Amino acid sequence: MSDTVIKLCDFGAAYEKKTVLEGVSTSIRRGRITAIMGPSGCGKSTLLKAMNRMLELQGGASIRGSIHLDGQDIQSIPVDELRRRVGMVFQTPTPFPLSIYKNMTYAPLYYGVHGKQKLDEIVRENLEITGLWDEVKDELDKSALKLSGGQQQRLCIARALTAEPEILLLDEPCSALDVKSTQVIEQLLLQLKERYTIVIVTHNLFQARRIADDCIFMLGGELWEQNTTEELFSNPQRPETKDYLHGAYA
Repeated sequence: MSDTVIKLCDFGAAYEKKTVLEGVSTSIRRGRITAIMGPSGCGKSTLLKAMNRMLELQGGASIRGSIHLDGQDIQSIPVDELRRRVGMVFQTPTPFPLSIYKNMTYAPLYYGVHGKQKLDEIVRENLEITGLWDEVKDELDKSALKLSGGQQQRLCIARALTAEPEILLLDEPCSALDVKSTQVIEQLLLQLKERYTIVIVTHNLFQARRIADDCIFMLGGELWEQNTTEELFSNPQRPETKDYLHGAYA
């Protein structure tokens, strides 16, 4: 099995003919956490959304180049199947306005899992993975919207895992959370990389340095530098990367 799980080849994207990404070629390595960094408006979130074709949901979006998942062009993979294999968690927690239990069984039911015992096992397993089980096990019929912000984000991660993805995409998952909740999410992601490939967009340099194995630096819609986290932070090859790491960009 190849070390590369996602490969982008000269990938570009535009909204209403305004270029947002240009000529991005890179590889995401399997079983690692890759952080995408860069100033606001550099195309980080657009790049992330492109990896499971969420970008197509935005009106006026167009793409060129290609993205491959395990060697297969994602445009040739049915969207439902792609989004099962490549899950996504957004910046603001997005639990469904349903019970905790129904949030957790939504994807399994959609993908054809039936039987209460099996569904119960899926709910418990993934809530345990995210450390939520002991907190909510007696309140599974409670509205997910009544959970705290940190609990809602962990629920969204747990919900994404119920589809048994290979890759987990996270778009600044801690930006709306307090320090304690951020620490919990970061520890969770470090545990999850044993089972999943994780790609995270973050504006927090300290977070990237704490949890990422590899880092990508983007600027003006282009990929400017990519390396292991240790090497990129200690020995950036481009002056723009060095400037970003020293706070030169907003």
